[in-house]
Amino acid sequence: MVYFIIILSFLLIFISSKYILYRRQISDICRQMDFIRENETNIFISSDIMQSEILSLIDNINELNERHRREKLDMRKKDMHLKAALTNVSHDIRTPLTSLKGYFELLSGQEDEGKKKEYMAVIDGKLKELTELLDELFTYTRLKNEEYKIEIRKYDFTKLVLEIIFSFYGEFKKRGIKPELDICEESLFISCNETAVRRILSNIIKNAILHGNGMIKMHYRIIAGGIEFICENNIENSDNIDISQVFDRFYKADDARSKVSTGLGLAIANELTERIGGNIRAECKDNIFIIILTFRE
Repeated sequence: MVYFIIILSFLLIFISSKYILYRRQISDICRQMDFIRENETNIFISSDIMQSEILSLIDNINELNERHRREKLDMRKKDMHLKAALTNVSHDIRTPLTSLKGYFELLSGQEDEGKKKEYMAVIDGKLKELTELLDELFTYTRLKNEEYKIEIRKYDFTKLVLEIIFSFYGEFKKRGIKPELDICEESLFISCNETAVRRILSNIIKNAILHGNGMIKMHYRIIAGGIEFICENNIENSDNIDISQVFDRFYKADDARSKVSTGLGLAIANELTERIGGNIRAECKDNIFIIILTFRE
């Protein structure tokens, strides 16, 4: 009986010491967490106790803290990017608005019919620019909504390509561009969405016209299980283009900042291509910017 009491006493002392030690360690962990929260430091919580339970708890806390830090840093970067993007978009929208205001003032005080027609043509062009800018913003916002569905069906890709290219005839002629085409007349069907493909091709061609330097070459080829469409255009300085960012929203190369554009054209093309199961990528070789589209049959 005496031995039992002695053993029980030692056991109680051991348990009590463990309890006190654990309490102290938990209090120390809480103090460390308070310090990390108040000082936004990158230090990790440490422990004086090498017990597996405590170490596991600390590992989990440190992992959560690290995840929180990464998410916070990511949010800051996104916030900075969004503020810069909004500034750029505001500038892009304000530019045609400012021009419109000026030409409306000129028009209101003009009696010459020839000048009036000239100003009206400019106003019409600026309104179209503004409409396209707002349409791109609306389209990109809609695509970021996961509930937005796109119907996939079989369409004649050759027909779509030729119709879209022909729709830019006036723009090509206006800018003195003679596109090089290698498009077969045979009907080739792919699984896609007609409206989406029209928008994708239009945005790619617009990008080539707006940011290119005269030469535009378009062709496509049959590959295993699908079709590959390629659009190439000259650029003045490929060093200004970050290929890894060309499909990011609001991205603009330095030499394109003075041109009316939201920087959403290729981002929309990328989103739509992914939504219909295709693939889009970009390359830059010897001052030639290349976009490659792949669709399955």
